[in-house]
Amino acid sequence: MTIIRAKILDSTHLELSQPLPTPHGETIVITIPEGSEEERLWQEASMKHFLEAYHDQDAIYDQL
Repeated sequence: MTIIRAKILDSTHLELSQPLPTPHGETIVITIPEGSEEERLWQEASMKHFLEAYHDQDAIYDQL
């Protein structure tokens, strides 16, 4: 897999940061990361795990 950054010029055009290492006419797949439900669940789980590492007397960390 090759990762190349691209600037979005408009809804159908990209400006690549470097040439594609594929032959002319080849098809590529573009993946666009976005904030997803899965990401939110991971963040909540990590915060829960973090807070469980502290004693109740350390409640100052509950307000993060």
